[in-house]
Amino acid sequence: MSGKGLGQTQAVRGGIGMTRARAGKKPVFQNRTAGKIIRSATVPNKGFSLQELILIGVGGIIGAGFFLGSGLPIQTAGPAVLISFVIGGLLTAQVTGALTTLAIQHPVEGSFKVFAELYLGKFAGYMQGWVYYIASVLTIASEAVAMGVFTRVWLPTLPLWVPTLTYSILILAINAFGVKSFGAIESLMSLVKIAALTGFILFVALFLLSGGSPVSTPGLTTHTTTMASAPLHGFFPHGFSGVLQAMLVVVFAYAGIGVFATAAAEVDRPRTIQQGALWTLIILSLLYLLSIGSLLLIQPWYTVSTTVSPFVLALQHQRWPLLAQALNAVILVASFSVMAGSVFSANQILTNLAQSGEAPHRIAHVSRQGLSYGALAFTAIGIGVVVLASFLLPGRIYDLLISATGFLSFFYWFGILWTFLRWRNTAEGRQTKASILAFAAPYGSILTMGVLLAVTGYALIQPQQRTAFYGFVVLVFLLAASYLWVKKNASPATNSTPDSP
Repeated sequence: MSGKGLGQTQAVRGGIGMTRARAGKKPVFQNRTAGKIIRSATVPNKGFSLQELILIGVGGIIGAGFFLGSGLPIQTAGPAVLISFVIGGLLTAQVTGALTTLAIQHPVEGSFKVFAELYLGKFAGYMQGWVYYIASVLTIASEAVAMGVFTRVWLPTLPLWVPTLTYSILILAINAFGVKSFGAIESLMSLVKIAALTGFILFVALFLLSGGSPVSTPGLTTHTTTMASAPLHGFFPHGFSGVLQAMLVVVFAYAGIGVFATAAAEVDRPRTIQQGALWTLIILSLLYLLSIGSLLLIQPWYTVSTTVSPFVLALQHQRWPLLAQALNAVILVASFSVMAGSVFSANQILTNLAQSGEAPHRIAHVSRQGLSYGALAFTAIGIGVVVLASFLLPGRIYDLLISATGFLSFFYWFGILWTFLRWRNTAEGRQTKASILAFAAPYGSILTMGVLLAVTGYALIQPQQRTAFYGFVVLVFLLAASYLWVKKNASPATNSTPDSP
């Protein structure tokens, strides 16, 4: 969801809950009164550079959803999961192009909600805001569960809920109390994740080029024979249907594109956000494809799962235990950056909902450090529910979480594209050049919306994804019903400005 977000941009004096304060930049707050967006007019002395934006994008998107979650689409599609990631990259490009185009025109907090409200109406804004918020909470929870899975590599008898709860409390405490150098630490984590995937790719390449044989991996001989004797069946063990069924979880690995909407208010030149998004998707797609391809060269696809990172499993089976332990430690620590960014995104959108009178008013109150403690407490409750679920369903919780987040991502991606199409029909939209990523607009956007609907149907073939879908439908129904009550009783919050120093 990633839903994943802009953890690297936060000033850290009072936690991760406020926008970046650097070189004289003040935190940005917004309120909504009588349908108008009111935003403090602050002019940054220095915005993000292109390199910083790329680092934020790549590092903020790559998380446990890929390091651990990739095991699920590999199981579903086999080696053809590479095609799933290519399709996922193209879908992400369209959505990112639409999102960055809108974000440049309206660089405000609460972007997903605000864009939909401006062009589709208040109900659409309400749904987009709450769906994105819930997706962010599930992303936080899925990262915490994944970190618990990584921890159990060393402590296999430890109940999953124990590390899940521990990591959840830790990230919430960091947000609440702040760590002075956390911004720098997050940037380092982003570099570490990129380096880990690059190192894995290079190590596998050197291993094979130096005469190493993938046949030494248990079970790969049969896999290789199958590939040789029946190439099509070997590459598509579950047919092309498997490729489409895998798309739900593949999208989860790309779901952190919201980072660019959040960053739009932090750049000096619109061209920077467009270039940053383009290069981020190129680098991200290459890292995903090359690392998955390398993995499949040394590990049979049918041996992976989400009980251990497929990359760690491959190194273990190749009898490289020290490398496996090191990689497990790296991805465990690096997962914090995605959690931190998701907490920020969740709190930002929830605060905006409260300021609009669409969430409890207490949440709208923002401290002088730019943090809504009410939003943080509300998010903590949601995470607590997932921790309880990890106690009751330790063997299924991660798969259910990423499937549910995938459906939520489909929903707000569809909403972004729909909003973009409505914007294109305005005078401003007709006169403004859209991002290069939104290629062939509006037809590319319409095709992407159709693919999202089709992939949703294919996802229902998987039992665990059906369970997540039923929960998603109930959630959407409850949100839609709750809007009727909110519309009748809500009024914009009046005390949402930061405390005076």
